[in-house]
Parts: sequence; structure tokens; C-alpha cells
Amino acid sequence: MNSSISKYPVRNNGQLEEMANSLFKQLKVPSIILVNLDAVAHNVKALRKVLGPKTEVMAVVKGDAYNIGLLPAVKVLLEEGIRHLAVATVSEGVHLRKNGVQVAVTVLGNLIEDEVKDILEYDLMPSLSWDKALRGLGKGELMYLDGRRLRVNINIDTGMSRYGVQPEDLAELVKFLDGLEVEIYSMYTHLSGSEEDLDANKKQLDKFLNVTEPYKHRLIHRHVANSTGCIQGLGIDLNFVRVGSCIFGIGSASDMIQYERLGFQLPLSVFSRPTFYELLPPGKKVGLHATYKTTKLECIANFRMGWSYKCAQNLINRGAVRRLRTGEQCPVVGFLPMGSIAVKLPEVPGPGEVFQVLSDDYNKVTSYGTMWDMTEAAIIEDISLWSTQMPRIYINGDSVTEVCQPFLYTDRFLRLGEASNNSVGGICQKEYGDCQ
Repeated sequence: MNSSISKYPVRNNGQLEEMANSLFKQLKVPSIILVNLDAVAHNVKALRKVLGPKTEVMAVVKGDAYNIGLLPAVKVLLEEGIRHLAVATVSEGVHLRKNGVQVAVTVLGNLIEDEVKDILEYDLMPSLSWDKALRGLGKGELMYLDGRRLRVNINIDTGMSRYGVQPEDLAELVKFLDGLEVEIYSMYTHLSGSEEDLDANKKQLDKFLNVTEPYKHRLIHRHVANSTGCIQGLGIDLNFVRVGSCIFGIGSASDMIQYERLGFQLPLSVFSRPTFYELLPPGKKVGLHATYKTTKLECIANFRMGWSYKCAQNLINRGAVRRLRTGEQCPVVGFLPMGSIAVKLPEVPGPGEVFQVLSDDYNKVTSYGTMWDMTEAAIIEDISLWSTQMPRIYINGDSVTEVCQPFLYTDRFLRLGEASNNSVGGICQKEYGDCQ
């Protein structure tokens, strides 16, 4: 990357606009995703302030670290002293190991038989809700490569009804694992209630504490609190809190109120310049399905960034983008083909004007907590769509630390296809290990 954008001081909107325009020009794009890794580090510190003195943070980095970016996020977490990560799939855990991550990695969900080999080879700790994956295996088969016994986490269902052994069946599962000399590293449950469901979540916590009480003498770790639990102060004095969304600033509008109260920061924002604009006369229809009609001479601009249909449609006449120079909120008035939105600007934009489509603050219109609620869609999923069409810029301090171009993974797939006569089967057979 050109050294002219390797460092920049971001202290006001003018400097932000200068930085964005430099990136637009050098990357030859009209929109970028900006990820502030300092905010992730800050959130770990803020979270620790509400925890018990002996409670550790198990950072959940599933789904590409909530679409923040797995490896950049993990690097910051390790620098902040995080010693335990959690992922959703074995493949995520394998990817961490192949990239040199050596701390403990828990795989959430429920272990299946086909995953046991990789669990042992890559020193991962699976979650169990029953004994099926380990049936028929002997003690000698359940060892990591260095000779240590397999370690597992038992998921207990206290009300989520997703994964988890039923409380009345816990003793039987423990007996089965003891018979195989499998180490039970932790027992945990997942709170199902939202931030407003304090009583329901407290009942789950109480149920969990009661059912795990007989095993306290075994020094088995216990964890209950997700991000919601931390906000509610539930389970924050156990061995771990198991959190992801509050570290990465992902949540609903009600979550955001509590994030702001606890001092969390939002690491992700989106900057854009119009790809087209024009002055339309009164009575002109705008967008698919003519969702807006001009009432006077109006400047209508097109912002392109790969919106999902549902998200963009639900922003019409409700959402807005922020004009960086003035702070004005410019309303979204239409949805256009090719993943674009139509925005009504107060005037023709000046040269190099930059707009913030997604703000890294707690604004009631432009922050992604509010947008999550407004669009009736998980904004984290919409961000994943954007990532295929916009470069992702990582900043730490005053420096740009990494630029991830869109479609890197697609390019990799195509290269593999060329090497194996474009045979998907050939790719899987010849290159599977290289794709982990």
C-alpha cells in the first residue's frame, strides 16, 4: 500500500474525509468498510471492569468474529491477554490453529462423530450434549497428539432448547465420560432471554447453579453469561463469561443503550461517496416500486455497496446516511438494482464529499444497532454481504494495519479450479487440506 495512507490522525471529520478519499482513490472504489481494532481492545478492558476478580473472558469469535474479521480480531484479543476463544465450528478452530493460534479453543454446538479426528489432531475442546459422538471409541482413541486426554465442555439445557443435555440426564453423561477418562473442562448453559428478560435469565442461571453444584469439588469450570448476561450482571462471577457481540459492538438498539452505558465502543463503520446523482424535478418517481416521489427539485444520489434486498427495502423512508462535513442526516428514499440505495441530499455534493452510511457511534438512525432493528434483519449478515463488494480497512492507533480486498476467497477458489480442470471434486480431493 502507498505509504501516504499508512498513517493518519483521525481527530475530526475533515481528517476522516481526507483519509477516506485517499483510500477511495488508491483502492479505486466508492465505498469502504473501516474496522477500528482499538475499539475491540477497549471493549475487552471495559468488559473486565464489570466482572468478578477471578472471572476470565472467553471470547466468542464465530462467524469471522461477527464479521469483524477473524484473524485481525484474534490478534488484538491475544494482545489483550485473552487465553480462551470459542468458535461455532471445528473448521473455524482448525483455521485458528493453522494460523498459529495456540490458546484454548472451545467449539460450541454439539460434537458429531465425524469431527472427533480433527478435534484431537488440532487440540480443540468440543461441546457435548449427549454421548453419541464418542460411543464405540476406546480410551486409547481419545487422546491429543501430545498424549493428553481429550477435554470436553458439557452444554446443559436450562431453557434455550437448542443444544444441551437435560439436567436430569447430566449425571449419566458425566459417568459415561469418566468411564472413558475424558476430562470435563467445563459445564455451561446459554441464556435464551433478551436484555429485557431478566427474570427468565435469572431462572436459567439458578437452575444451572443447582444442577452443577454436585461437581464443584471437581474444579470443573462453569460459565453462563453471554453479552446479555454481562449487561444484566448474571453469572459474571463464575469462571468465564462467554461473549462475542459486546466485544465487537454487535447488537440491537436496546443492546446499544447498555453498551454505551458500560463504555463499549463500536469498531465498524462504512464510508461512501455517491456513484451518481442528479437533480430531479417535482413528481419524479424514485427506485424500484416507485417508493418515493419528489415534491420539488431534489438532488437524489446513488450509493453502491451491496445491500441485501430486504435490508435496503426496509431502510426506505426510514434510514439515513450522515453527511460527514455537516453532520446532516440524509434520508434513504429508494432501493435501486445492483445493491444500491437512493438518498435525498440537501444539495449537490461538493468535490470529494464523503458520507457515513454506518456510523461507529450510538446514533439513533445511522448506527448499526438501530439499523438492525429498523431493517428487521440481522445487520451482521448484511455486513457479510457488503464484504464481498467493499474493501475492509483495519486501523490500529493512527495506522492502517491491513487492507482486505473483496473476493479474495473467490479468487483462491478460481485458481484452484484452474489447477484441477475446474473440477469442484478435484479441488476438494487435491486441495482440501490447503483450503482449511
